[in-house]
Amino acid sequence: MIYIKATVKGEPDAAPFAKVFQYSDATDELILQHSVQAVKEKLDKNGRLNVNEALLLYAYLVATQLRARKRVAEIEKDARALLSPERVMIGVPETLRTVRFDAIVDGRREWITLREPMQTSAYVMANR
Repeated sequence: MIYIKATVKGEPDAAPFAKVFQYSDATDELILQHSVQAVKEKLDKNGRLNVNEALLLYAYLVATQLRARKRVAEIEKDARALLSPERVMIGVPETLRTVRFDAIVDGRREWITLREPMQTSAYVMANR
């Protein structure tokens, strides 16, 4: 069983939002795996991920690493290597500045906080 509530805080002028990932049985988890595979295929084709796709990958990382009995500090460290600003759409790193996961995986509950899991890009506006 996987239950993960992600609370996301981005830019100071934007309201936080939450997304719940809940997979109750083996069939639900199979759907999760297929969804993650589709996102990874998009990356393989040099596509850029939107906020929801990036958040799905982070939630999946949290779930699989909790199942592997990794410590919270390890999970937070591994999450920083998962995506880069070049792999996501403009604005995604700024939207996902802080992501707090309340995760219950197979009965184990942990709170994991990702602070700036991706570097924010220094966008350069074209001169006129």
